[in-house]
Amino acid sequence: MGLWNAADIVNTVLAGVGIGLTAVGLAVVFWQVRKARGAAEAAREAASETREAMAQRATATDLGSIHTQLRTILDDLRAQRYESAWLTCQEVREHLVALRVRPGLEDQQGRITEALAILSSIQRTLGRDAPGDADINTSDGIRSMLDLVVEIREHALFSEREGTDHEQRSR
Repeated sequence: MGLWNAADIVNTVLAGVGIGLTAVGLAVVFWQVRKARGAAEAAREAASETREAMAQRATATDLGSIHTQLRTILDDLRAQRYESAWLTCQEVREHLVALRVRPGLEDQQGRITEALAILSSIQRTLGRDAPGDADINTSDGIRSMLDLVVEIREHALFSEREGTDHEQRSR
């Protein structure tokens, strides 16, 4: 016979097929890894966007709560419940301090600081022996606080919509 016998030819063909299948299998593995990496990246991005959206909604909700508490302070002032008004002022101050570290409100620090200063002034007035003389000034301070909170809340809600519109445009 010649240099090659039938078994050698079969073994060589099978080895070539094995190498070819290995190369195809390796290509499939690389493709699947790349696909999985892309899916993981997309999931990470979606989770990040969801966290941001939830934080914005929580901020808007907290600002709505602060707005309600400010209205409660006005009601307490009208009813001459000064201690209750003072306590609610303290709660509002605590909420505002917590908002200082919220993402998306970095550019609202000046307004938050202004609101805290107004609340401190109101609390000083309410802490005096006869705050009834300053009811009008205190009520005006609360009204200006209401305006500030509405502006901050509109900013938080507008930022949320602006981010959503930007994402939809980029898709």
